[in-house]
Amino acid sequence: MKLCRNILVIDDETRWLRTIAMVLNRHIPEAQTYTCENSRQALQLMRELDITLVLLDLNMPYLDGRELLRDIREQLPYVRIIVVTGLNETDIAVACMKQGAYDFIAKTSPTDQLLMCVRRAMEVITLERSYHRIKDGFFHRRQLSSFDQLLTTDVKMLDCFNYAATLTDSNKPILIVGEPGTGKRLFCDALQQLFCEDAPLLQLSLAERSSAELEVALFGDNETPGILQTAANGIVLLSELDHATTAVQMLLARLCQTGRYFPRGSLREHTLNCRLVFTSELTLEQLTEQNFSLALSYVLRPQRITLPPLRERQADIGLLLQHFTECACNTLGKNYLTIPDDLANHLRQYTFPGNISELKATVNHAVSISNEQQLATAPFMQMLAHTCVAEIPQKITFPTPLPTISAATQQLIHEALVRTNNNQTAAAKLLGITQSSLSRRLSKSHE
Repeated sequence: MKLCRNILVIDDETRWLRTIAMVLNRHIPEAQTYTCENSRQALQLMRELDITLVLLDLNMPYLDGRELLRDIREQLPYVRIIVVTGLNETDIAVACMKQGAYDFIAKTSPTDQLLMCVRRAMEVITLERSYHRIKDGFFHRRQLSSFDQLLTTDVKMLDCFNYAATLTDSNKPILIVGEPGTGKRLFCDALQQLFCEDAPLLQLSLAERSSAELEVALFGDNETPGILQTAANGIVLLSELDHATTAVQMLLARLCQTGRYFPRGSLREHTLNCRLVFTSELTLEQLTEQNFSLALSYVLRPQRITLPPLRERQADIGLLLQHFTECACNTLGKNYLTIPDDLANHLRQYTFPGNISELKATVNHAVSISNEQQLATAPFMQMLAHTCVAEIPQKITFPTPLPTISAATQQLIHEALVRTNNNQTAAAKLLGITQSSLSRRLSKSHE
């Protein structure tokens, strides 16, 4: 990890300043080290030299180290501070950490310990600076600037951006596949900025909707225009494709194939001018296994985008953690909270079943209960502890004699419906199948 960052050592002892500057320049040549003897000039120097790490002595004339620490935290919250202490100042140093200092070290500490402390701080700074570089326009290129809100350095996600940029001149429907919480809606917002920035983006859910209801909503009638006409040259997002009934799938396949439709009660045919974007939690291959419309799958197959889950984007966890923390602090009116060094590493061991949405919700909760200068870790520890318990497989006890597969399936469906209060959509999710597949199974059981 490259450590090209600027360090400022603040102390009124000239000899010690020269010594520490010589040590840092020799052992950490990637970072440029500056010195400052007058604490009153420190803030101005930090702004001019783009300082990211400060080694701060506590006992200085003019402006005391603790006062300067307070000023730095208020005016330059992204600067990391290592407090340099004397022999009998440990309690004061700990109090400074509670006020936002990153770490503390005694002047009499061995050189190796000092260098380890500085390197650890610089590695954290590198992660933070990478995040801000991305936020401030890492993707501000000609076509990919639309995806600025999707922070990532992951190759798979960047491939999704590049592929989407090639679809600008086409008017064929697009399928976005991804687990819950992977950012399908946010990706669709980016497509709207990419394809038709001045045209609207309208959304319609396909879950629990009959073909007649969908026909009215999409096509409209003689008196009320449908969503396709209202969208004009914009985008219509049809979400939850994996919960669409067979009749709905047939209607959509016909619309995608012909690009034309009749409003209800009208003899005048309309042309589809808007761009259709579908989202699904299941892949086309998984849908096909559940008797999904082959006609619709053939239409959607050429232009499909699969968003990787967060567990496959481990390099992004630190960036997203930083971003959501900053956003939550701004929303709640809190000062900037530093993130514990090893928190991102711990989170990389977590599978994130809720993906980015789960991480964002956890960060918001952590920021809301944080009452010092550092982000609270309790919500994350609870999340990690929960997944450890959840991963323990449950042993299923089978009766004697064994039931047939058909009987066991019916009992499993019955249990899922009982647990969800007869909500077929929720029961289908619990069973890992689509709502239309569950409906077919229920129909067969009543024949």
